[in-house]
Amino acid sequence: MHYQGNHSNAPVLERVLTGKSMKGKATALKIVLILVTLFSCFRADAQKMESAGLAEHQVENNQVGPWEEIYLHVDRARYIAGEDIWLSIYTIDGETGKLSALSAVAYVELINPWNIPVVQKRLQVSGGRGEGSFLLPDSVSSGTYTIRAYTNRMKNYLPDNCYIYDIDVYNPFKGPDFWRKADSADSSGTGLITFPDKNGGIINLRGDTIYSRREKVTLKIGISDNIPYQTGISQMSISVTPVDASASCRWNNDYLIPGTDPKQYRFESNGHYLSGRIRYREGNTSDSSDFLYMSVQGKVAEFKYAVIDTAGRFSFIMPVDDKIRNLILQPENANNNMILEIEPSFSWILPVSRCFKGTFTDPQLDVFSRLSFNYQATKIYGTVMRKEAVTDVGRTVKKRRFYGIPEMEIFLDDYIRLPVMQEVFFELLPGIILRSGKSGYEIKITNPMTGNFYEEPPLVMIDGVIINDLTVLVDLDPETVEKIEVVKTPYLIGDLILHGIVNVITRSGDFSNVTMPDYAVVLTYRVVDEPYAFNAPDYSDDQKRLSRTPDLRNTLYWNPSVKTDSYGEALIEFWTSDYPGVYNINIQGISGKGEKLSLQKTITVR
Repeated sequence: MHYQGNHSNAPVLERVLTGKSMKGKATALKIVLILVTLFSCFRADAQKMESAGLAEHQVENNQVGPWEEIYLHVDRARYIAGEDIWLSIYTIDGETGKLSALSAVAYVELINPWNIPVVQKRLQVSGGRGEGSFLLPDSVSSGTYTIRAYTNRMKNYLPDNCYIYDIDVYNPFKGPDFWRKADSADSSGTGLITFPDKNGGIINLRGDTIYSRREKVTLKIGISDNIPYQTGISQMSISVTPVDASASCRWNNDYLIPGTDPKQYRFESNGHYLSGRIRYREGNTSDSSDFLYMSVQGKVAEFKYAVIDTAGRFSFIMPVDDKIRNLILQPENANNNMILEIEPSFSWILPVSRCFKGTFTDPQLDVFSRLSFNYQATKIYGTVMRKEAVTDVGRTVKKRRFYGIPEMEIFLDDYIRLPVMQEVFFELLPGIILRSGKSGYEIKITNPMTGNFYEEPPLVMIDGVIINDLTVLVDLDPETVEKIEVVKTPYLIGDLILHGIVNVITRSGDFSNVTMPDYAVVLTYRVVDEPYAFNAPDYSDDQKRLSRTPDLRNTLYWNPSVKTDSYGEALIEFWTSDYPGVYNINIQGISGKGEKLSLQKTITVR
């Protein structure tokens, strides 16, 4: 018997208690004494567990327990519609102040002046650190936009207790109107409460302050000479932007510990929750399924199941990666009265906000005009400011069938051509019958242990997609089938028992030209967005340095992940552009002991 996960030994105990194999009163007395002793031990353990559970319940009702904060380092505060916004993510343990491993996904949104999300991204977080970017739509209106970030657990406490930062966006093709938020001032970051960080007390920058165009900048992050370094390795993010467009954001603390924990949303430590509920077209039904199946389209079968609770809710745990999966969700028992609804992963509980029409001051208009000119020139000359991030090849995991090695694997090219699938099963798959029954087609599998057919039907799949209507399988052209994989013995996955598995794999592997029933949901899903890296030019080659193609980057340099060595030092290298002016170097970070680090320094390009 195949199995996955734990299964109960209750039937064995039941046979012991109800069996007729006990010999004599002495034996019976011994068993009774043993059972009484075990019952006493179980009762004592249960009382301890009940007391511990009660205490835990009291704690949960009085305080939030483990909690976290999230902070974003945003590369700039002012943008032109169509530009990229670059982000570095820090999730912090609310109790220790150190990086937190409680959440693997960060939810980042861009909310327009009318309080409507226009961009929503799920970004991967590992060990409390993550990075990402998103493209500002070139159709947005000019105004103050809000970047909001939170983790799944933090959805319990929205609209408060999340990261909020305001940026200004200018669209030169939308007219002179600029829509300001009533709770926002002229500059971004208004309303953030800054808590004490180690500004310059621990870290500093060493290097020149005046540079020529297309000159290499070398800066060294190090410790202050008069302070012994005792904080361990630090992790930082760095942006270099024009002073009049630079971000004023620093570590902030807008988080309040809630008095109670509703626990509707949990930490996504081991995966992303894909949740939803089942409702019915004509009221509730008593024959609803206990399980909901998820299969993933492809030649390598992937399968999950979720338990449906009394309220019709279900939740799957998805691996946190940027792979696009074609998911098919359907109930254990087909029911056309069912409707599956997938819950949005982003919260619609938004902060209260209102906007009003404003105008630019002359200095503001001058700043945005220069940023807009640089952006338009960059587009005209085809300068690309983003590139695909380098993936860790060693981290790639080979896909495996969820049922492991099949007990039967038949390649149809190894046999003579058969006209219909019923003949394929009859001729090539002994012990498996595909036949027509009173209520349609059915598949029966012989139990290899008993020689009898299972009473329950097997799990039948085509290209990993579960099939309830076997007419789809019967109508399949054998010419399109590459192979058939079979598991004959019962297969256990947690609480679910599958009485055999039949997976028909086509040559294309995409289960094409098949219409799914109404009770199924077909969902193309990616857990986190594909990462991109900032494309910083390198002018070490004289030919590139002397090129006549203009370099007018609005963000001169961006590095979301800098780690100091054991001596607390790191080296930063980048090249200046063709745009002269004063640039602000903004460094945000956190030490191994949870000390928040911030440092700003200016350089001049002539």
